[in-house]
Amino acid sequence: MKKYFFIILFALALIAVGVWYYWNQSKENIDLDLPPAQTYEDFKNKLEQNPVNNDSVANDQVELIVNNNTNEVLEQPEQADLVENQNQNTPVTSINLNVPFTSQAPTANWNQPFQDACEEVAILMADYYVQGKSMPSVTEVENILVAMIDWQAKNMDGEIDMDISELAYLAENYLGYEKYDIVNDLTVEKIISYLDRGLPLVVPANGKLLENPNFSNGGPVYHMLVIKGYKDGHFITNDPGTRLGHNFIYTFKNMLYSIADWDAKTGQATGPKRALVLY
Repeated sequence: MKKYFFIILFALALIAVGVWYYWNQSKENIDLDLPPAQTYEDFKNKLEQNPVNNDSVANDQVELIVNNNTNEVLEQPEQADLVENQNQNTPVTSINLNVPFTSQAPTANWNQPFQDACEEVAILMADYYVQGKSMPSVTEVENILVAMIDWQAKNMDGEIDMDISELAYLAENYLGYEKYDIVNDLTVEKIISYLDRGLPLVVPANGKLLENPNFSNGGPVYHMLVIKGYKDGHFITNDPGTRLGHNFIYTFKNMLYSIADWDAKTGQATGPKRALVLY
């Protein structure tokens, strides 16, 4: 009897492992043939001649129908082949910006302050892209993040979680940016429009809604990452929440559904869909 009990127990364990493996495999990062990575210099001169008009940034983009209640993309573009490049006459089907990557725990130390350093890391990646710089060693990155967090504690409210407006304050007063956009009422069209001009977007999100199997505990309550490209109905991101976040792929639908700014009153990612863009 005991022999059969262990056989049944072993069989149930195998089934559980199989279910777990299938579930995680089904949520693995989507394998896209990524477009060639482009630098900020590839777009800089054209951006200076044709600056982004934030008010009409999505008017000339592919039309997607988005349900305002669920943020579900009801109609996706055919390979985004209707999106017109503002600087060329040829259709743009994909973009991949060469944004350098680091996780928010560069030395794999996930203790504080690095456990909640996604905001600082996200803006650092965008900054290095605009400056045309490569990410330094993991130890140097860790020291940079500590300095940013220390400055924030002394010159801002000292809260761990920053919303987009606070992140813009950090960009202006710590990193020295005079030009940046806070993009309100994000849509897929608006995101694509900035990417087509060579500009990545730092976006806040509810990490529990992001479909990323590499997150522990189902993902963070509040998270920030960089959207740096798109192809075939998917966004290409640098997600600092894991060491495997470079070129991590999210669908248009899941990314838009997850984007939400921090709401200090509720202590949750329930704010508006906004992004920060550096120049």
